[in-house]
Amino acid sequence: AVVVATAFSYIPGMDQDAAMERVNVVAPWDWQPSAPRSWVVNPVEGISARGIFAAFIPGFMFFLLFIIDHNVSSILTQSPKFNLKKPSAYHWDFFVLGVTFFPCAILGLPPGNGLIPQAPLHCRALCTREHQTDEYGVRREVVTHCEEQRWSGLGQAVLMFVALSAFT
Repeated sequence: AVVVATAFSYIPGMDQDAAMERVNVVAPWDWQPSAPRSWVVNPVEGISARGIFAAFIPGFMFFLLFIIDHNVSSILTQSPKFNLKKPSAYHWDFFVLGVTFFPCAILGLPPGNGLIPQAPLHCRALCTREHQTDEYGVRREVVTHCEEQRWSGLGQAVLMFVALSAFT
């Protein structure tokens, strides 16, 4: 977004009568922190024990939100209407998410959201559907085949890793 907004400011005629002022940011290229500190920072420095224990309350609520969100999405994705041959394979996504969730919490990083592979819309996009009319004249969409694969979820994760690695 920063690159697009900066590029947008260089379009001829977009200077808004010199109302847009560009700021030249000088960044050091010696790969050193800009503040007088080391690379590794103590995340609890300056926080009392009371503050640390108080952080457990919103942390636990955030944990519950993730569990509920992913479980509901997984249940919706594994519904019988998708005709999945291996619906339990989505549990591996939970395992991987759980393995990555704990180190992110310890390191102070935002946790990854593994919702793409088990999202109902993602599963529906991988399905072949046809419309059938029942004996009452009601036309229904029926899934005839679902392409059960892990490549699109892996591709999404790799693209997120590349995007976060390249721009941070």
